[in-house]
Amino acid sequence: MNTLLKLSQPELEAQHAATMFEDSGFMHKHAPALFATTAHPKMSERYSFTNTYDILLHMHNRGFRVTSVMGGTSMYNSVMVRMRNDAYGKHHGGSPEFIVTDSHDGSKKLKLMLGYITFICMNGMIAGDILYAKSFIHLAPDLMSQVRLELDDIDVHVKKLVNRVASMRSYTTTIGERWLLADAAIEERFSYDASGAFKSDMRKKLLEPRRAEDAENDLYTVMNVVQENSLRGGISYNTPNHRVQRMRPISGVDRNMHINQRIWLEAERIMTRSLEFAKVAIAKEELKS
Repeated sequence: MNTLLKLSQPELEAQHAATMFEDSGFMHKHAPALFATTAHPKMSERYSFTNTYDILLHMHNRGFRVTSVMGGTSMYNSVMVRMRNDAYGKHHGGSPEFIVTDSHDGSKKLKLMLGYITFICMNGMIAGDILYAKSFIHLAPDLMSQVRLELDDIDVHVKKLVNRVASMRSYTTTIGERWLLADAAIEERFSYDASGAFKSDMRKKLLEPRRAEDAENDLYTVMNVVQENSLRGGISYNTPNHRVQRMRPISGVDRNMHINQRIWLEAERIMTRSLEFAKVAIAKEELKS
């Protein structure tokens, strides 16, 4: 039986904003960065402004439904929007997603990335730059046209993502590999140098499934467990100064992305190493024969 799903407050707010996406009055108040009409005053005159909401609305009209809006709470700061297209269907208990990030203060380019949502936990991974990522500088003469062209050719990248998730689901991790995933999250989430005792304790907490359905050791499930625990927080732990603290949910766009992508990158490294070891083993067997 599926354990009761509990989303963090930032996730709930981001998902509520998504349901109100077509209500421009609400969105103006919730995420004003989407509606900025000019770039930040510090930006040069070469900055070619394109309204973020117009880009999202174009994608929305092409079947990409907004599922989450995080950040963008001031006129120029970073915003992250997750979108899903039913045309890509459901696979392996989840579905591909598009992640769109943007800012108008020069801190972030308009960027399209791929991610994956797991329905049992509504946990959204970000695949990062390995499978697909496309950045657009705001100096382009026609940013909207570039986005349109990119979407025309996106199907091949979505297929690669679905295949990668299938491969991760079929790969059984070792305890050492599970520690590597947890360590990646620890290093990205905590700014100080973690002691051996702290890291050992935090590994156990980050690898602890929140649902019975997640008590599997395949790479994709373990990656999701670590990511969910890292981003949703709620875990009590002892700091290196021996104080008990409770992990807060991640609400910032940049921290969400960095933690998310770091965990996925470690999973990619594990997959790559396993393939290399397999090739070496096959080569040795061929030499014996």
